[in-house]
Amino acid sequence: MHALPITWIRAEKYSEISGEPMNTIYERIREGIWAAGKHYKRTGQRTLWINLSAADEWIENSPHVEVSVPVKALKSGKARAGSGFA
Repeated sequence: MHALPITWIRAEKYSEISGEPMNTIYERIREGIWAAGKHYKRTGQRTLWINLSAADEWIENSPHVEVSVPVKALKSGKARAGSGFA
């Protein structure tokens, strides 16, 4: 594991740099996927912080899930461009 220069960043900045929508972040919190004090922390009613190291560790430890495209979509050309399916 590599050391990151910053541990905690505002959730909005995490969303911006990761590309994940804020709704996804809130969903992980609501569903208990991310733990309070480890992955995220609230320091005020509207201040949500994300722990970059813990989020990175969560991603590293999450299983890889291969996305499959139905054969019908491939034959009709409806597979998304750049999806790696030809």
